[in-house]
Amino acid sequence: MNTPEMNRETPQAPHGFRALVKRQMETVNLSLRTVASEAGISPAYLSRLLSGERGLPPDDTLILKLAEVLRIDPPERLLVEAKRVPDMLLPALLSAHEAVSRADLKEAMKQLQAVILNQRKKRGRR
Repeated sequence: MNTPEMNRETPQAPHGFRALVKRQMETVNLSLRTVASEAGISPAYLSRLLSGERGLPPDDTLILKLAEVLRIDPPERLLVEAKRVPDMLLPALLSAHEAVSRADLKEAMKQLQAVILNQRKKRGRR
């Protein structure tokens, strides 16, 4: 018996996410099995994720773990490719990642807060 839930399609992982993971696997010379093992997922799931048969998990933990395993720097880049971080936040996140002093980090956090407040104001106008 087919129910609407059984027919529900799983949205596929964004193309940019899949492309970055595949490219980085080649760059760091890691097999699908090795990446899956180190990320704590099955090779079948990773294969389906990269082929577009599966969507991303709702939690960002796996995405960040993949970034760590694949040595993606900054790791937030993979979150951006996964469409989990709005593009407008990227400069502030990169500033925070590259901060060399406490003052640099504080300034980056102010930039990030300003972007978030600006977005909230825009939503409030609608």
